Amino acid sequence: MSVMTEIDYIDMLERLFGNIGDELGVRITRYNLGTFQSKAYRFGDLTYDYDSAFQVKVCRWYNCENHSCEQVLSPTPIVESEEEAKFEVVLKEALKKLLQKESPDDAEQ
Repeated sequence: MSVMTEIDYIDMLERLFGNIGDELGVRITRYNLGTFQSKAYRFGDLTYDYDSAFQVKVCRWYNCENHSCEQVLSPTPIVESEEEAKFEVVLKEALKKLLQKESPDDAEQ
């Protein structure tokens, strides 16, 4: 499947993070400003977001304010099937790296 629009890109990210989450036994959701503002992120929450240049950021939350993120370079703007498989590997590695990080000493769990 080729990704050519922002909607296609979002669908691809949701699919890839769903696959990765199933494989690693975790749930990864898209970052939500409202959730952040209401201080609803909790220890262990995993989020992703992308910017206007389609670069992806994957984050692990330690509490409602503290988190650690990994930037992932994305193949843009068109993603072919073979690039999508490679991109999934890169996303998975970024997520694994976050899951291995210890929480900061000042993070309240």
